Amino acid sequence: MFRRLLAGALLLALTACAQGTHTPAGSVSVADFGSDVQPAPRDQPKKRGAIRYGATATASSANPRPDWCSYTATGNVACIQTATAVASAIGDRVYANGGYSSGQTLSGPIANGGAFDGNQTVGNVGSVLRTLSAHLNDQTNILDYGGAAGTADNSTALGVAMSAAQTNGSVVTIPYSTSGYMLGTAGSYTVKTPGEWDFRGNIISGPGIGTPNTGAGTLLSPYTNPWLITSNRKWVYDPAAIPQLGNETTVAESLECLPNRANASNANTARNWIACRYVGADTGSGGTSSTDISTEVENWVLNVSGNHGVSFEIDTNFNAPVTDGQWTTGLFLTGGGAAGTNVNSVALSIMHEAYDKSRLPWTTGISIRQANTMLEFQNTQAGEAGYFERGYDASGNSLWSVDKAGNLVSAGGATLGSFLHAPSITINGTTFSTLATCSSSTLGQERTVTDSAVNTWGTTVTGGGTYSVLAFCDGANWTVAAK
Repeated sequence: MFRRLLAGALLLALTACAQGTHTPAGSVSVADFGSDVQPAPRDQPKKRGAIRYGATATASSANPRPDWCSYTATGNVACIQTATAVASAIGDRVYANGGYSSGQTLSGPIANGGAFDGNQTVGNVGSVLRTLSAHLNDQTNILDYGGAAGTADNSTALGVAMSAAQTNGSVVTIPYSTSGYMLGTAGSYTVKTPGEWDFRGNIISGPGIGTPNTGAGTLLSPYTNPWLITSNRKWVYDPAAIPQLGNETTVAESLECLPNRANASNANTARNWIACRYVGADTGSGGTSSTDISTEVENWVLNVSGNHGVSFEIDTNFNAPVTDGQWTTGLFLTGGGAAGTNVNSVALSIMHEAYDKSRLPWTTGISIRQANTMLEFQNTQAGEAGYFERGYDASGNSLWSVDKAGNLVSAGGATLGSFLHAPSITINGTTFSTLATCSSSTLGQERTVTDSAVNTWGTTVTGGGTYSVLAFCDGANWTVAAK
């Protein structure tokens, strides 16, 4: 009798538990997981196993519900699940809102919104899986570090981004915005900070860019010339940071082209010209006599301090006999244009002066060594006007010239001699008023005066007359040397 009473009490307790009448707050009820079954009549012939109580035999869903029966519907004690089974089902289940999933494989999902933590590995790139964060760090974007277009101060964001770029060896990118970006302070960056920046043509303003108009530009300016402002891309290298061995030289950037060669696909196989590098620019229109619009295709700067250097080197090496019969040129200056567009132009201009415009001359303007012909001049047309060489004084007056007929012409136009004929000296005539003042600095000069008032040997020459005499400077006066 006691056994019957205990079994009845236990059955009532289990029934109450299954119906949720005594479920503790915050716990999970078996009924929460639902069922695909229908109530089974009590007088229906009994079957063995879970199917006997209406349980689903197989699950066709990619994320099926637990294959459980319902004690409330069946009244069978076997349908009551243990806490371990319930916890296991909760751990394997993914809810539509919230929840956590581990080790799932998603095929063709569509993700709207949400966030990635960056620890996802990315495949189909090379042969090694790397995290999403690693791929994104290959390009450093200032917006990822708190930068913002407009009037917000980007100094801190830029400093942090530059530090990250140096760690990752990446490029600092500033995405383009019509609003531009503002730098309130100079931050932790300087014009000498090694790295690569992509400014994307943004207008970057504020105290952080320094004052380029006074030679104090910072981030946007090259450190070798702080007056300039970089608009798009900037590189700062440190080749000296790379250790060198005995005869090595570190080069910050190398641009190399493979040797020229015959190409059977060319339309003219006898002519195959290539250029290793081309840099071009158009000046555009709009220039007038009242404007100054200047374009430099390239500007090479070497700031010499305690060590010497070379601003630009052209190295032409002859490593084998040249058999094509053509000329090899170390430096070739050429140009062209439409007929009738002659303008003031200089093929090669050499000048040097101090920053305050005071005298700071080159020690040597042009030095030519190891050449069979040091200088060579050539007419291109018969009777061509102009000069092979000309020299001027500090006031811009012509001192001497060599015209294209081969005549050496002195100041005032006197022909001193010809390189094309037998040795002779022709001193062209000039008026007395055009002569330089005779002094110790002009001692020994001779000039032909066409309007001398005297023609007696040794007398002092004066102008206003009708005599043509050879005047000689004795260190104090021009005197008649011949008539």
